[in-house]
Amino acid sequence: MINHNHIYLGTAYYPEHWPRERWAEDVRLMKDAGLEVIRMAELAWATIQPSPEEFDFEWIDEFLSVAEQYEMKIVLGTPTEAPPSWMWRRYPEIVATDAAGFIHGGRGRYCYNNRHLQGYIRGLVDAMAVRYGQDPRVIGWQIDNELRATRCYCRQCREDFILWLQGRYGTIDALNEAWGTVFWSQRYRNWDDVDLPTAAQLTVSTSQQLDHMRFASWSATQHLKRQVDIIRQHTTSQFVTHNSMGLYPWLDLYEVAKPLDFIGWDSYPAVDSDNFETVMAHDLVRNTKPGVPFWLLEQKNGYFNGSPYNLAIEPGLVRLWAYQDIARGANGVLFYRWRSNRYNVEQNPNGILRHDGTPRRVYFEIAQLARELKVFNERIAGTHVEAQVAILWSYDQEWAESAYKQYPAVGYREEVAAYHRAITQLGLTADVLPPTADLSRYRLAIAPMLSLVNEEILQNLEAFVREGGHLVMTIRSGVKSWSNVVFDVSWPGLLGEMLGMKVLEFDAPPADQIVNRVSYGGAWYPVEGWAEVLEPSHAEVLARYTEKFYSGSPAITRNQYQNGSVTYVGVKHQPQLLKALLSDIAKLLGLRTLELPKGVFRSTREGVNGRFTFYLNMKDSQEEVLVDPPGNDLLSGQRAEGSIVLEPWDLLIVEER
Repeated sequence: MINHNHIYLGTAYYPEHWPRERWAEDVRLMKDAGLEVIRMAELAWATIQPSPEEFDFEWIDEFLSVAEQYEMKIVLGTPTEAPPSWMWRRYPEIVATDAAGFIHGGRGRYCYNNRHLQGYIRGLVDAMAVRYGQDPRVIGWQIDNELRATRCYCRQCREDFILWLQGRYGTIDALNEAWGTVFWSQRYRNWDDVDLPTAAQLTVSTSQQLDHMRFASWSATQHLKRQVDIIRQHTTSQFVTHNSMGLYPWLDLYEVAKPLDFIGWDSYPAVDSDNFETVMAHDLVRNTKPGVPFWLLEQKNGYFNGSPYNLAIEPGLVRLWAYQDIARGANGVLFYRWRSNRYNVEQNPNGILRHDGTPRRVYFEIAQLARELKVFNERIAGTHVEAQVAILWSYDQEWAESAYKQYPAVGYREEVAAYHRAITQLGLTADVLPPTADLSRYRLAIAPMLSLVNEEILQNLEAFVREGGHLVMTIRSGVKSWSNVVFDVSWPGLLGEMLGMKVLEFDAPPADQIVNRVSYGGAWYPVEGWAEVLEPSHAEVLARYTEKFYSGSPAITRNQYQNGSVTYVGVKHQPQLLKALLSDIAKLLGLRTLELPKGVFRSTREGVNGRFTFYLNMKDSQEEVLVDPPGNDLLSGQRAEGSIVLEPWDLLIVEER
């Protein structure tokens, strides 16, 4: 049974990789380091089921007995990412078919809709759940491993795709209308005409591609849900989770999280990363299951496999990564992996122990983390992350852009990341949410480049503003239907009334070329990549262009809409402009910002146990930070107020008093 008011530390271990006489020593070392949880078996299908007719659980039973002696808790993985060789040799069609019609293998490239594979998965997961679903040594299950939305083009996927489309559109006429198949003679006479967007087609529709990406994500989610349903038939006290890949673009994590008790993800930041991508992934994953703490099921502690370079990990950085996980809402951090791997493409020394089984420096760093955390574990575990801003993220937007991206100088993901970065630099924390999420508890919501809009999204945004919220929208918003077809009304389409303006035209130069400048707040800012010429109907002008034939035309507007307001930014993100604009908006709304030094990150967890603000220095140099509000540092026990110097790769955890 999991304790939701406790932060767990653990690691990934592969008993099948090491001699049995070594198991007890490894588990003892884990216990000595303060670890509590072992994750195992997520890639061991062939060891568990060496032949179609045979299951071997004896080695798992023996390892569970060893773990029990040291009071270690187990998370069992369903090893469905790695079908055994006997299976794909017997049924080669379980390997995904590419767009050209060829079986095309690779890690995770199997067909979720293949009936043979589904049958074997049912048998495997049921056998595991029957054996361990009531085992008190097992506290939870991880479904599959780093799930991907594999796009398969086999015959079975075509049949299932058509059924999925029929459920979505109902009639072939409705599909033709939604996809705009009148273009280039694509119109379908009946459902038999419909195909996957294969390489064999003369013309592939961008709407067809978008729906195929949606179908691929749905297929992966159904693959996960089938396993969840089987496990829940045999257990009542064990959790069910999945280790996602964070900002992986092709799988809708909001849908993946729905059948799970909580979600996890696998974090592998580069040593020289600026850290913003990791923070954004935390803020996304945390909000796939709002109000429920997530876990890091794989937290990097060594060299990363598959990277073209690997910098040595600075002393203190692994400890700091773990604290960052916790600061952003994690109640579990499992380090990948226990002992460095000897095999195949993961031979880097990425373990807490070296290849020879001796502890690396990071072993002692993790032991330090465990000792520190033990003092205040439960107090922080019972809190949640305080977020003042909602940033709206839609997988459908990115999928639609990937179907056809005409202008390489602008991109949906880059636009969202830029606004998230600017908010984070102001010392604020953002929840990354879908555009249909409940926004009622936020004063500020930001919806960058929301090109696709449907009635549900429109009503949600209008309700937020109508009730007094402030919404920020940006370039290319509102121009397309949910089927990736341009509306036959002036841009910004359905959003025009709420925004109080329309887009007359746009300027899209080559990448990195300054196309214009804008004047805002008495300063001038360069414009690269994209500029829209706006015509307000009743919106206020906040910024104007200073050059070219549209000099003097509005670039940023604000419209009062019932009890709230909407700011529209008609230029591609520019760091200094975003900082100035969002800082002004935060002041207008009474949001408390804090100027943070480069490389320093701030977030707060609060609850009935108190309010704890984390200041993390993700740099190899000292940084001075203003502690606001003041309090006591949980790590040193000292008073923390005013300006404090943070050591390299170190942090403060300030409990407000």
